[in-house]
Amino acid sequence: MGTRIRLSVRGKNAGTAADAMAEAARAALEAVEAETSAFRAGSAVSRLAAAAGNGAWVPVGPAFDEALDAALAVAEATGGAFNPLVGPLMERHGFARRPPGKPAAADGEVPPEMLDWQRIERRPGACRLPVAGMRLDLGGVAKGVGADRAAAAIRAVAANDFLLDAGGTLVCRGTWTVGLRDPRGGPDAPPLKAFTLRDGMACATSGNYERPGHLMDPRTGRPADGNGVLQATALARTAAEADAWSTALFVLGPDAGRTALEQSGASVAAAWVVATDDGGVAVVHVPASR
Repeated sequence: MGTRIRLSVRGKNAGTAADAMAEAARAALEAVEAETSAFRAGSAVSRLAAAAGNGAWVPVGPAFDEALDAALAVAEATGGAFNPLVGPLMERHGFARRPPGKPAAADGEVPPEMLDWQRIERRPGACRLPVAGMRLDLGGVAKGVGADRAAAAIRAVAANDFLLDAGGTLVCRGTWTVGLRDPRGGPDAPPLKAFTLRDGMACATSGNYERPGHLMDPRTGRPADGNGVLQATALARTAAEADAWSTALFVLGPDAGRTALEQSGASVAAAWVVATDDGGVAVVHVPASR
């Protein structure tokens, strides 16, 4: 998934338990990667891109369906600020490989019909993209699905408390104190704020500090880097939901993001780190509505 996965384990026989838990997590993450990766030729995402516009239904697995369910729910709630069809935009701006045999979306403007997520067609066990050049990019949600499934696999092999960190997407058993990263510093910089993550909740953070410009605003076709937001964090009941919402909230910014959360009724808390006029940063926090 293009990121590092870290597993922290505590409790009796933590070292022995950690080995079994890590293996279970790795297998679960690999299964999600196999279905949702845009960089594997045999994944559902790649097969759908290759078949886009030809009328063929493409078989898909449960991890793909779970990722697309979460993606479409947040797309609907945010008016397309999160869009699972952002693949052509990622190609255009140099953040994805072009699918074999497809036109070079990166060589010009992306036609609006390629980004119309409401036209994605689904039936049990299969999906279809009706427009040639359409390409899913589930990078904003698949890591969350992987974290959820890895956490379920970990719970099945040991009773120890754990914290799984999938590149900033966090799930746990037990209660853990975690920090809100300072995007101006490196990974070891002191956090801006500490908060408690409890069993049954998940957290995800999106920012441009590691790969500048890679978070797109699908509504404009441009990188979402002009609203003063340095990073956005979402706390939700699943990592998939937190992952997708953190991306959308980065694109929306605090004002529009607060409105989207209130109107959707999503049980999601949010925090933005924004740049201030004096060169510092401020944290804007919105608690969950329910």
